[in-house]
Amino acid sequence: MPFSHSPATRRILLIDDDVELAQMLREYLEPNHCRLTLAHTGAQGLALLAQDDFDLVLLDLMLPDGNGLDLLKHYRQRSRRPVIMFTAHGGETDRVLGLEFGADDYLAKPFGPRELKARITAVLRRFEETPDAGRPCLTLGALTLDPATGLVRVGGEEIALTGAEQRILEILMRTPGQVVGRDQIGLYALGRKPDRYDRSIDTHISALRKKLRLDHADMLSIRNLRGLGYVLAGGA
Repeated sequence: MPFSHSPATRRILLIDDDVELAQMLREYLEPNHCRLTLAHTGAQGLALLAQDDFDLVLLDLMLPDGNGLDLLKHYRQRSRRPVIMFTAHGGETDRVLGLEFGADDYLAKPFGPRELKARITAVLRRFEETPDAGRPCLTLGALTLDPATGLVRVGGEEIALTGAEQRILEILMRTPGQVVGRDQIGLYALGRKPDRYDRSIDTHISALRKKLRLDHADMLSIRNLRGLGYVLAGGA
């Protein structure tokens, strides 16, 4: 079935040296309103990213000419467009680093094309939702978020967040002092419920803490209540 969020063709860049996987994904995704451009090295991927703004990037972290984390970090310096990364099965460290460097979601290899399609649909839906210009800015202490633009400031300093990070921060700022469950955060920020062993929400929140320099004295803090969820506290 076609992607349900829009009939428009989405331009996707796949950076992966697995030729067989690339061909399988092209055959599966292109009938579903996707035009897949292939790059089999990091250098090819960087060259294509410099030429065009793709709607989404699929990135393998193990590339023949370098680490995909370096490419991801470089790309995040110029674009907030969504990135889904592929990691080797069991590569938890790479998954954590990828999310901290700005990936929106990840899939461990091997994976099925239907699962990838579902992740693409969820990530694009969240990224492409039309901002509501009437939504007021959210402010807690020195922290300000404009939901319509995604602009985040701490004091007078602008902080660059990924789309997933911004949506996690928004749902926490809308309910300060109240626990927000992991499933609720996952649905709002990623478009899916995290499974029992999925640490992506925790990793995104860890990145938020670092970027916003939270958990210092007289500042806001994001607290993890084991088995319940997360709460944004302080900032009075």
